[in-house]
Amino acid sequence: MGVSCRSHPRAVIAYALLLVSMRLMGKRVAAQLSITELAVIVMLGAAIGGPIQVSSQGVLPAAVVLLTVVTLQRLTSKAGLRWRRFEVLRQGDVTILVKDGRMLLDELKLCEMSREMLASGLRAAQLAHLGQLRRVYLEASGSLSLVWRKRECPGLTVRPDMEESLLDALNAEGHFSCWTCGVTVAARERPVKPCPACHATRWESAVQLPKSPMSNSDEKAGVDA
Repeated sequence: MGVSCRSHPRAVIAYALLLVSMRLMGKRVAAQLSITELAVIVMLGAAIGGPIQVSSQGVLPAAVVLLTVVTLQRLTSKAGLRWRRFEVLRQGDVTILVKDGRMLLDELKLCEMSREMLASGLRAAQLAHLGQLRRVYLEASGSLSLVWRKRECPGLTVRPDMEESLLDALNAEGHFSCWTCGVTVAARERPVKPCPACHATRWESAVQLPKSPMSNSDEKAGVDA
């Protein structure tokens, strides 16, 4: 029972081969795994698992597999640098999820991402409402990239648990947001017509963060200048 003493040198050799393979794959692997790089890592683990667990299996076949996988990964990476279409086919392309404070529901559906998942990612980025954003991109790696507005506009809150008192404090008077996609319109009363973008009928009060004393002093200084 247990692992034989012969497996220890094999484990050291396999570990060294894995480190060399990871080093040859480049620094991107250590930063963030893409789809293809994740597949390569799984293949590397499968290749070195056999020699460690089965003493009768040689290390040379695993080394050949590691070398083949790393070579293919480097060749496809170089091809992706030369031909963008190949890179998009290999890794996937960037997708716009939010445009000028409005969620693009069709793009969310294509990416199989719910509004709640998007809102959770935006809250993790310390976002209060969609009016703060110019663009939100879903990268090929699955991460979200945010482009902020220089001057925020009223928008739909991304905090579903916001208390009524806090909502009243951040309420952008005279603005209402579509609860489904975030389209914000200026109106004295809650609109009764459907949203022009998604045709939803639910409207909620838009919110806007209060201006800090620092920003107010900067605006006054700009007026005086």
